[in-house]
Amino acid sequence: MSTCLIVHFSQGGTTRRVAEAIATGLRAQGHAVELHDLKDGPPPAHDRYDVLGIGCPAHYYRPALLVSDYLATLPALTGKPVFTFVLHAAYLGDAGNQVRHELARRGAAELGYARFRGEGHFLGYLRHGYQFSPASPDAGALARAERFGGELAARLAGQAQDRAPLDPPPPAVYRLERLLTSRPLIRHVYSRLFRQDRERCSGCGSCVKGCPTRNISEDDEGGRVWGRDCILCFACERRCPRRAISAPLTWAMFWPFMVFNTWSASRDPGIGHLRVVHANGRTSAVPPP
Repeated sequence: MSTCLIVHFSQGGTTRRVAEAIATGLRAQGHAVELHDLKDGPPPAHDRYDVLGIGCPAHYYRPALLVSDYLATLPALTGKPVFTFVLHAAYLGDAGNQVRHELARRGAAELGYARFRGEGHFLGYLRHGYQFSPASPDAGALARAERFGGELAARLAGQAQDRAPLDPPPPAVYRLERLLTSRPLIRHVYSRLFRQDRERCSGCGSCVKGCPTRNISEDDEGGRVWGRDCILCFACERRCPRRAISAPLTWAMFWPFMVFNTWSASRDPGIGHLRVVHANGRTSAVPPP
């Protein structure tokens, strides 16, 4: 049987849960599976494994930047079986397409592709009173992920497959949002504009501990310093219990996008949502009237 490495990025644990369910399906057919979360550092060399899986959440309608960075480091994958799975809370965009295209460009042989819902924790939506795909992935989705693992095992054993179609491209407004949150703008503009209110800050360290790229450090006076490895996840600001961090998300230029996105997704019958209040680092459901 084969050995499989599933490389993923799971900031809140949902992608990890799906990865574990897929691994369960593969292991049930005798395959050895290892999981590696990119927030824990570089993964082991893929050439030690027969199969490579890539799992990521969709951020700004594209793959999370940690996953894109990992894909950029991969050498030729000539003939290596690969599979991809993507999680999204609201709209997916073409995050999955980008991962699949990048793997194909390196010569990999696609084994399968799947999409799943994952509970949303994007601060821009929480502040507008919405959490999308709450309590996802649910038991049904995890069972489907396990079946997907079983299907991958069957294909490794020689079963024929129909290649999953590509996802439709996102509408123009979402492509504009993606442009405004490009890696160069994050590195050279937005990452320089995070601010700490030292009078409010309690020194709890939740921002430092919660940063998936270890981008936040502490200076000699106890102040927070942001580096250039930000991925614009806003976990630092979302987790802060004293509202001591402010970030570019509060700029007026982003306000229309947040209003449009929450309005559109909250009216989409295919996207579950919960009315919430986010304050002091915690998200709470709004009691029903």
